Amino acid sequence: MALVIAIPYLVRLAIVSDPDELLRVNDAAVVARPLSGLGGLFNRSVAARLAVFRTPAGDIWPAFRDRHDPLRAAHQAMLEATLSDIEPLLQRIAPEIAQLGSYVGGGRAHRSAEDRSLGVVVQQAVGRLFFAEYAASEASYDAARTLQTWLSAWPLRACWIRRSGALKASLARIEAASCGNMACAHATAIAMENIVRSIELMRKLARQGDNLAKLEPQDALIRTLRAPPRLAREARDGDFVGLIRLRSRTLIVLALDNARRQRASDLGLPFFAGAWNQCPAHGLVPALLSKVWQAARTRAEGGV
Repeated sequence: MALVIAIPYLVRLAIVSDPDELLRVNDAAVVARPLSGLGGLFNRSVAARLAVFRTPAGDIWPAFRDRHDPLRAAHQAMLEATLSDIEPLLQRIAPEIAQLGSYVGGGRAHRSAEDRSLGVVVQQAVGRLFFAEYAASEASYDAARTLQTWLSAWPLRACWIRRSGALKASLARIEAASCGNMACAHATAIAMENIVRSIELMRKLARQGDNLAKLEPQDALIRTLRAPPRLAREARDGDFVGLIRLRSRTLIVLALDNARRQRASDLGLPFFAGAWNQCPAHGLVPALLSKVWQAARTRAEGGV
């Protein structure tokens, strides 16, 4: 059952982690992506964090578009069509997959074959799914980490990130590297960190006993695939969603990775597969991670 917290003028909040409840809330007509900031001081603070994810021209990053946005569905369908061409895309990033496989199989903890960190290799792999010439660097990955920190930082640190200019500089760097493509910007700044976490877990899994030889890629994927820890939504109007009573302007936190742990074999859940906000990479990311595990196995067996 969802945890509901209401303190006048401070917070109006519902935290949802049960998989079935989470999917019902995500699909409810009264629940929206854009946050008004109403409902209390905490609600206003969270809304302000997300408000920065738009271009100077006013274009909103795709993960923050409302379901009723006339451009959202069209952009999502176009991107899904592109990312559904899985095998050619994986061939495009074969060098990065080989480097990640080497890392999972026991390569140096913080170095790849080209002397780049794990995060940089993942960021470049993700970026090259959009643009074949995408080039990541330690600076671009640091920008991504700054944006991730911005989303979860305590107020004083968030204030410092904004006032220091780091927030503005990081947004500019990510958007420039993404050639103004907001889907690429989101993927290479925020979504990619779930892949980094998954690969770190793959490395740990590979080090335990003979898992690397014993586990098939699908088994390794089920054990290591990670979802975003939290997603924010808002109840525009008061209503019941299942057994959950949502008051108007309640901030809703979808604890997606917690829900994923309860249903680990459902590889579609972390991507909202089948829902209105289905991640366009719902097929590509599992295929990419499976290829990384297979590359690690091939390396361990002495293959090329």
